[in-house]
Amino acid sequence: MDQKSKAVFLDRDGVINKEVHHLRSKEELELLPGVGKAISTLNDTEYKVIVVTNQSVVARGMCTEREVEGIHEELEKILEGEDASLDGLYYCPHHPEGKVEEYSKACECRKPGTGLLEEAERDFDLDLSSSFLIGDSTSDIKAGNDAGCSTILVGTGYGGDDGEFRVEADYECEDLGEAAKLICNL
Repeated sequence: MDQKSKAVFLDRDGVINKEVHHLRSKEELELLPGVGKAISTLNDTEYKVIVVTNQSVVARGMCTEREVEGIHEELEKILEGEDASLDGLYYCPHHPEGKVEEYSKACECRKPGTGLLEEAERDFDLDLSSSFLIGDSTSDIKAGNDAGCSTILVGTGYGGDDGEFRVEADYECEDLGEAAKLICNL
């Protein structure tokens, strides 16, 4: 029987790049210090590195899916320049109170729902119980916990201070660099 793969799921805003409330353009995209090195470190492990991110800017009418994809292309280009890469990138464009009718809905892919993690699980044949989710908000941690992943709350971005859900992460780290080291040493 083939052994399933493992992943490190990363939230985008506040974990990889500076938190910009409703980031809408690639010009606003700025990596946090040490992120390229941290992702490169994870690339050298047996883990897939996969971004899972809520992008309600689409539902809110602030930008299109194509513009979000352009931001993600820019992110991958920046990471490539730092010898780092992503194995997958999944986003949810929905929000229950969105202004764009097509995207205005509650869904299972919007964290704290587990839909994005489950889609990646299918695409990469992952064992979620051997995987990690690194996030800066309680909705990230709840999604990881509910999917059966080990969870790491980082102090960057919201640092868990959003107060949306009462959850506990398995680990707390200062930033993505410290979280990568933790995973490599477990």
